Amino acid sequence: MRTPQYDVLPHDDEGEKRSISKSVWLVDPTYTQQQVSAELIPYAMGLLAEYAEKCIDFDTPIRIFKYPEDLTQAIEEAEEAPIAIGFSHFVWNGYFGYEFAKRLKELHPNMATIFGGPSYPVSEDEQVEFLREHPEIDFYVIKEGEVPFVRLLQGLIDHDFDIDTVKRLAIPSVHAMAADGKAYLGDSSIRLKDLTAVPSPYLSGRLDKFFDGTLLPIMQVRRGCPFGCTYCVEGDAFYNKVTSNDDDKIDAELNYIGAMMEKTRGAKGRNDLSIADSNFGMYKGDVGIAKSIAAVQEKYNFPEYIHVAMGKNQKHRILEVAGMVNGALRLSGSVQTLDTNALEIVNRANISTDEMMVLALEGRKIDANSYSEVILGLPGETKAGHFHTLRTLMEAGFNRVITYQLMMLPGSDLATRETIEKYGMELRYRILPRCFGHFEMAGKRINAAEVEGICVSNNTLSFQEYLECRRMHLMISIFHNDAVFSTLLKFLKSIGVPIFRWLELLSETPPEGRLKGLLDNFMGDTESELWIDRHELEAFVQEGDTVERYIKGELGNNLMLRYKAYSMTEYLPEIRDHAKLTAQALLKEIKQDTPANVRFVDEAVDFDASKMSNIWQNNDVEITGVYNFDIARFTTEEEDFSSVNNYLLNQPTGFKFVLEDTQKQAIERNLAVFGDDFNGIARALTKTHTKKLLRQPQRVTA
Repeated sequence: MRTPQYDVLPHDDEGEKRSISKSVWLVDPTYTQQQVSAELIPYAMGLLAEYAEKCIDFDTPIRIFKYPEDLTQAIEEAEEAPIAIGFSHFVWNGYFGYEFAKRLKELHPNMATIFGGPSYPVSEDEQVEFLREHPEIDFYVIKEGEVPFVRLLQGLIDHDFDIDTVKRLAIPSVHAMAADGKAYLGDSSIRLKDLTAVPSPYLSGRLDKFFDGTLLPIMQVRRGCPFGCTYCVEGDAFYNKVTSNDDDKIDAELNYIGAMMEKTRGAKGRNDLSIADSNFGMYKGDVGIAKSIAAVQEKYNFPEYIHVAMGKNQKHRILEVAGMVNGALRLSGSVQTLDTNALEIVNRANISTDEMMVLALEGRKIDANSYSEVILGLPGETKAGHFHTLRTLMEAGFNRVITYQLMMLPGSDLATRETIEKYGMELRYRILPRCFGHFEMAGKRINAAEVEGICVSNNTLSFQEYLECRRMHLMISIFHNDAVFSTLLKFLKSIGVPIFRWLELLSETPPEGRLKGLLDNFMGDTESELWIDRHELEAFVQEGDTVERYIKGELGNNLMLRYKAYSMTEYLPEIRDHAKLTAQALLKEIKQDTPANVRFVDEAVDFDASKMSNIWQNNDVEITGVYNFDIARFTTEEEDFSSVNNYLLNQPTGFKFVLEDTQKQAIERNLAVFGDDFNGIARALTKTHTKKLLRQPQRVTA
């Protein structure tokens, strides 16, 4: 038996190429019983398969699975089980993989189970603890996967798939716990210098079967991130060097995906694209990629929406890129916090927040959907500091301020036990929305649900303050984001009123009628979804009909999005009235409550409410209104505002609010993909430029 050459890249052509006669499977699992939770085409698994087949001769091509039903059927029908099976490991599918791997080990003890992905501890002590807690995992591939996955397969081939022997090899970037309880933690291996070395799984046709109208195509231009944010997995120094794909390869992939999506769109499939980059638009080469996207849009009418993390610096280039793709990009200025103490603690000081503020202002010139992300619970930030961040972003003019709680991502420095203790971080646990299900494999039921830990208090933020911030987050989601009350917001800005002050009044003013019940339910759900003990929650998932309750929507919803969906459908009259009440109180507070201003505000709120009426449900209903002010002209004019009396009409004038055919088609596609219940509408709200779906006002002529 020859000695494996683990000290060279496995795609080097030196030496004899290994071959394997046994089948190897890869799984990028998603839950499916409420909705498809992890909706991405398994592109990363495709890359692993392509690279492995480039380096090793396989008698049988590597099989890739996404849906659990397909995997269980394949296991039950296979004449011979795969010799090795790999699972992607993220916060949204880790427990799924554990439970399936346990069952596979019961059925096929000699099958090598391989996990890989970012949800893996950083410190060695916690890595050893993880491996000991999960004996169903034979090998864990850390960091970038292509090279160590091939090296692991080579090791298994060279040692006749003797799993325990291969565990002791300590292959670079492969971790394992041997039978004697000793952990072998191979050092992080070198990364691929050129992503073009990995053949495209799209161009080979390997991923064709996943273009089913439900899954979202994803691609990657560049890999790595130069920033070191401690709450992010890519904050690790391993990822600091950025590597790239060849432009021609990306152009070919875009055209291939565009042609495939044109077919699924005809069957009411989705029409969006995900780009896996951490800083898209920040690099010179991204301008050329944007040109390719624009050409594909012209040819295939795809993509109409792009999901991607935009660059954190070089905003001038990002604006150039965004302006080239017909409004498909959301411009992100994701500051996370503007508190200087917190920024220093999370190692985010090398990101220009000033450039992010400029982004919002410039984004309006190209009608871009600008947004900023904020994290609640970062160490060192207070409630006052958090509110300061929110206030600053709104005054900068971002269309959306997206608020998150601090998830303790296992692969990030911030999630280490040492850091948690240092900043007095209190963790509580909940089930991730849509990430739960039960499945049958070889006569045995498998229950699974994904548990996430979030920080609900620390040395500078109490739990009560956390709850108060969450109430404010809901106000932002309902009344500020997505331009749903854009006319009112424009008027308040025109008279010099800070938008955040209105949101404070929205949060502080006791709601009336049905709205009180809605907000009380949100706060109650916010507390009740949090468990103090992770193991108790894990045990609860395995009890009786618990998973079924999650599937039915009784438990485990994305509260912010679900209550946003409620507000735009079932509770729109109450939302409208609360907006009026608080806006009028604000006018009185600043001594601007003239009869004309009060009447204008009432009509502006009615106008905005009509634009969002019956979009997601019963959208053939005719929506009309009569106005004394020319609200439509006010919304479109850019000239300086002096008085609402300039918009007073000669006589009351009727308007109707219509949905154009293109809007209806986009709405139908989203509901077909995500479902037409509240959970489906909630997801659709995150996947679209909501402003573009609002009804269009048309003057009624006699």
